[in-house]
Parts: sequence; C-alpha cells; structure tokens
Amino acid sequence: MTRAVRGRRAVGEALVDVKNSPERCPAGISELPEPPIGDATLPDMDDVSYFYGTAGEINAANLYRLLTLRSRVFVVARRQPWLDPDGRDIEYGTTHLWAERAGETIATLRLTDEGDGVLRMARVCTLLAYRRQGHATMLVRHALVVAGARPVITDVYARSADWFTRRGFQPRGGRTVVDGEAHTSMQHVPAARHAAPAPAAGPGDTAYRPAWAPV
Repeated sequence: MTRAVRGRRAVGEALVDVKNSPERCPAGISELPEPPIGDATLPDMDDVSYFYGTAGEINAANLYRLLTLRSRVFVVARRQPWLDPDGRDIEYGTTHLWAERAGETIATLRLTDEGDGVLRMARVCTLLAYRRQGHATMLVRHALVVAGARPVITDVYARSADWFTRRGFQPRGGRTVVDGEAHTSMQHVPAARHAAPAPAAGPGDTAYRPAWAPV
C-alpha cells in the first residue's frame, strides 16, 4: 500500500488513516495536519502530493521515477560516473518517501534498516525548479514520523550540515570525502525528536543544498 499526503502539510506526532483515497492510492492515504506557513511569498503548492511506501508496496513505475530523479541529481547534474541504484532500494526494510506535482516526481528520500533498530536516511534530493519550497523539509519530517522510536542516522554533504541541524539532527563524529565532496555523519535520536520538533522553514532559512547547488 502506497500512502499519500495531499497538498502542503505539516507532520504531526502520528499518521491518521482517512477515507476517500486518490486513485493513485486505492488502499488508503495518511492525512497530516495543516502547518503554520510563515512565508507569504511561497507559491501555492496545493497540487503537490507527498507519498511514502515500503519497497514491497510501491510499484515499478513509482520506483522508476524515483531512480530517474536521483540519477538526474546525483549522476547527470554532477557529471559523476557512478551507479545510483545500490541494491538497497528493494530491500524489505526500505521505505521511500517522495513528492509529486502533475505526475512528476520532484523530491525524494529513502529510509533503510541498518539493524539494531537504527534507520539510515539517504538519497535526499529535490529538482532544481522546486528548491526552497519546503519539500525536502516535509519529507524529512515525515521520515521521522515513520521512524517512530528508532534513531535515524545520515551522512550528508558537509555544506548541508546546518540545514539538517535546524531540523533536529546532531553531529555523530567523523568526516569523509566521497567523489571530492566532504560528508559529515549526523543522527536524530527519539529523545531529541520528542523534546524539540523541527522548526518550519521561514523566510530567512537557508535551504537544503542538493548535489547540483554551487558551493
């Protein structure tokens, strides 16, 4: 079952199943409460839908669009000759989250099961035309709801670490260089998750910098 969240929504402490599913998700959708929107300059994105589903729940067309988006971001835009699909996209414990507008996948991330109750967030990306509109923030918040009581770890571009810090992540030590790009390891633990919800993106917020963004 692929679940959908229609329109611009904020992620609450729990997901609530509701009726009247869209045709894309005949088995049901998960509805999230409306967020406070502090930036009146944001465009009307009510036609954006947010989806999530496990590797066994999403269909081949969904997976194809996710892999296409990631290839555009991490391979084509960065001119990096590496294979984005790594075998983990179809593992039993993997959950994919993504945003769509007019049938086009515009943002995505995935959660993988690392064992011992730990999840890894990776492949966070947004199409250039949809940056600074809160889609990555929405997906990260939604991923933390899906994670529940499980810690979430992630390795991010060092230049994006502040963006993740403002969304409740903390450094967990260590830096690596991958394809010439510095990465840092971060984590989001359940105690911090419940004590301090991630703030909404505002007019002065620095947006998440995807792979193609200039340094």
